[in-house]
Amino acid sequence: MAYRPPMPDDAALLRVSHLTKRYRLRTGGADHLEAVSDISFEVRAGECFGLLGPNGAGKSTTIHCISGFYPPTSGAVTIGGFDVAREPRRARMLLGICSQEDTLDTDFAVRDQLVRYGRFFRIGKPDSRRRADALLARFGLEEKAEAPIESLSGGMRRRLQVARSLISDPRLLVLDEPTTGLDPEVRRVVWQVLAERRAAGTGMLLSTHYMEEAERLCDRIAILHGGRILDIAPPGELVARHVGSQEVAEEVRPGVVWRRPPNLEDVYLKLTGTPLEGHDRD
Repeated sequence: MAYRPPMPDDAALLRVSHLTKRYRLRTGGADHLEAVSDISFEVRAGECFGLLGPNGAGKSTTIHCISGFYPPTSGAVTIGGFDVAREPRRARMLLGICSQEDTLDTDFAVRDQLVRYGRFFRIGKPDSRRRADALLARFGLEEKAEAPIESLSGGMRRRLQVARSLISDPRLLVLDEPTTGLDPEVRRVVWQVLAERRAAGTGMLLSTHYMEEAERLCDRIAILHGGRILDIAPPGELVARHVGSQEVAEEVRPGVVWRRPPNLEDVYLKLTGTPLEGHDRD
């Protein structure tokens, strides 16, 4: 079993409080870029909380601050009651993370990638191997167990990153665009695995620009635009609050208009004046 530091009973799994992140610019007129501006939210046990927005909205910067990879300019992040800046090791022992970037270690084959990662969480080698084999089977990678990382396709590498984030059975799972590059069938396998983990009590922070993914998985969603949170609510409540229940006309090709129920894309367009880019229609 992975080592987990004791967690206060009343602590949210994740608490982000007035988080701001600025980057210094070496060129251009402005002296800094504010990628995230005074955002606050919490994630509870058994909840999937979504950050919905296109690339550049501030999702990845928020996740980098939560993981401790970036220090915030101001504000605080706690995981299980542990401040990420002051107690990073304790906080990270509760965390499983799948970043948007490919962070797989090419020095190790597929199974060893998972086993060695599990060892970071003080999981014994036999248990790590058992967990690794179960995850590889779940994600359809068992035949690649001994393969080098370089031999995997982009979709396989993405599946392996999601599997790696689960090896420690984390209390909090942070996923940054986890299904990017996956075909629809495999994407739904990932969705099923995540739904099972949430039902077992794992808290999740899901960053996505896929409308269907957010609607299927998230209990609550933060609409993120220009580094700011515009609203937080369950998906249906966001639609009812900002768009209503009337069907929306949409042109699918020139001269052909059909009507559909309103969705989160309409909410994003209403709040920001810009479409939610990159949504899928599979």
